[in-house]
Amino acid sequence: MCSLSAPARDPRIDGPWIVLYTDAPPPSNGQLLFWKGIAKQVINLEGGRYRNELYVDNDQDAWLTAILDARWEEWDGVYLDKSGDSSLGIDFGSSTWKVTFESLTISLFGVSIFRQQFNQVTARIWKMTYLDDQTRVVRAGKTGRDNDDLVFYMRRGN
Repeated sequence: MCSLSAPARDPRIDGPWIVLYTDAPPPSNGQLLFWKGIAKQVINLEGGRYRNELYVDNDQDAWLTAILDARWEEWDGVYLDKSGDSSLGIDFGSSTWKVTFESLTISLFGVSIFRQQFNQVTARIWKMTYLDDQTRVVRAGKTGRDNDDLVFYMRRGN
């Protein structure tokens, strides 16, 4: 359990994070088709933005990349399947975000070969489980319910 009272608002969450472990499917797990690479999450705390970046080889010389652009907002406690109650007086947003996917771009040797725009309902709930200067653990799911959470264990990146 996180010892911080508001990890989703803590300035240490800002910036790049390398995914070391996840039980999520590709490409979130660092794999694109047959190739494994480096998965990175980049948080812009002040701007409410998020990027999931996948680099096959490394982030400097990657020949294959996948970039998921998204925005986040503090979660109101309503499950994405439209159940739940946000009137409980609980500050869900202090530890949890609703992340809405906007676009996915796949590039080969720096040239975009595929781009998908998502509709407004393509979202996930991120629960900030642990955060310190070098480590971040997130549970992310399709509804906000614990039974569909996937785990992401990350270290501070560059």
